Amino acid sequence: MIKKLFQEFPDTLKPQSLLLSKGDLLFKQGDAVANLYFIRRGKVKLVRNTVDGHAVVLHLGQQGESIAEASLFSDQYHCSAIADLPCQFSVVKKADLLQLLQSHPEAMIDLLAILSRQVRDLRTLNEIKNIRSAKEKILTFIRTQMDENKVMKLNLSLKDLAQKIGLAHETFYRELKKLEDSGVLQRNTKQIKLR
Repeated sequence: MIKKLFQEFPDTLKPQSLLLSKGDLLFKQGDAVANLYFIRRGKVKLVRNTVDGHAVVLHLGQQGESIAEASLFSDQYHCSAIADLPCQFSVVKKADLLQLLQSHPEAMIDLLAILSRQVRDLRTLNEIKNIRSAKEKILTFIRTQMDENKVMKLNLSLKDLAQKIGLAHETFYRELKKLEDSGVLQRNTKQIKLR
């Protein structure tokens, strides 16, 4: 949706290009929300620091996604964004995007659709995190992510995937190996396929 807006309204949004190296900070939790970002190349980790000082990965933004849209109606970013790979972004000012959304209701509808999908995905993840069995947690997650060929593309590291569904990575690796050894699934570095 954001990419579409950039293409349809370049004169209004005036997107700027930004390059980051791996490990560079795009914005920090608590910073004033100034911009919205579209990832043209690379990956970005969205990390929240909890009150006890632990860093929790909330999301791994991929090429072709926008980030910070959840902060569009906030004064501060609710997490930090760190380049996980070298990245190229298109950047638009929050004020310019809000002005565009007010004058183009179809753009607001597109944004609402994105936010609705994100809410649905978060609710699904919350349900998965409440499953007690590590095996069932993994299988349920795979089923929610697989395509019509029963294939789930791996766009996260296994360690990040474990954290995403609320498992220690050692437990995740062990249960994944058991599922593979028992023939329930097969995997390689790019995908997991249920049999």
